[in-house]
Amino acid sequence: MIKKYKELSCLILAGGESERFGENKALFNFAGFTFIERALNVALDVSADIVISIREEMQKKDYSMAIDRIVRQRHEKNKQEELNIRLVSDDISCRLRGPVRGIFSSIKSLTGEFVLVMECDAPFFDAEAVRMLIEKAKVEKVKAVAPLWPNSVVEPLLACYKRKDAVGILNLLNDYSLNLKEDFLFNDTINILRLLSSVYYYSILDMVENNPGLQPYIFISINSKKDLEKMAQGKKIFPAYFKYLMKGSAKSVKIKKANRFFNFKNPDKEPYGVMAKALYYWQVYAATKNYVYLGKSVCFFKKDGAVYLKNRLNFMGGKLIRILPDFNNMITI
Repeated sequence: MIKKYKELSCLILAGGESERFGENKALFNFAGFTFIERALNVALDVSADIVISIREEMQKKDYSMAIDRIVRQRHEKNKQEELNIRLVSDDISCRLRGPVRGIFSSIKSLTGEFVLVMECDAPFFDAEAVRMLIEKAKVEKVKAVAPLWPNSVVEPLLACYKRKDAVGILNLLNDYSLNLKEDFLFNDTINILRLLSSVYYYSILDMVENNPGLQPYIFISINSKKDLEKMAQGKKIFPAYFKYLMKGSAKSVKIKKANRFFNFKNPDKEPYGVMAKALYYWQVYAATKNYVYLGKSVCFFKKDGAVYLKNRLNFMGGKLIRILPDFNNMITI
């Protein structure tokens, strides 16, 4: 039986607009339970401190019904179980967008040393996977542990974070967003991982090898109803798929960095570290539109990306670089 961790809080993301799915995914009934109910059951198996992040206040009624149903079912089995579940809507003063906005708005109401971030559209994700993530965070003494697919894609929304460190990075990102406005390019949740001082990227292959009870498909998120049909087939084809990818696939690795980021409230302190300087020069470029600072920023971003590429983390290494402007072309114009 999976134990509850006193030091773990859970943050379930359920505020997405579900455009590709065609209806609110969180409330979609799949094999007897809605997606949000499935995520909530997993969270309750490992933690007594849970927040469900929603987009707006008007969603609370629908989600409260799902919460009440799960609470009743669990109390029928164990009336002594401690259940602390809150609904938190997006902070309207936050300039971040997408899931990172939901995390920023909700994480401060949690209390655990660690926070498990869960997207509600991964209906097969289970408590045993949570255990492996938090135990690895403790053993490796890192600020986050994120699942890593063989093709180097990372799952930042099924990951375990040190709460205080994640809050610091989210505040930093929001400060940059408030100051950069339309020049802010860093709403992807992988940037939380990118800015933390230490992250363990945990290969799903290694997780399955270390725990034969795990199935790799539990980390898959559902984007459309057709994905559910593929998942039924995926249960059969995934073992062969993983064996095929074993050679040359991304490996578990710990990435460590040292940064002292620019502080908008105390601007006298000079930034230190590759990502700290990359963001600082991007902010100076946004304010001045001077291509010299753009060049410096892009140079540091590429230097940071090279760290990931060296460790076969091509997804992390290349994703941010692809959204940056082509400095060389801009100079020739």
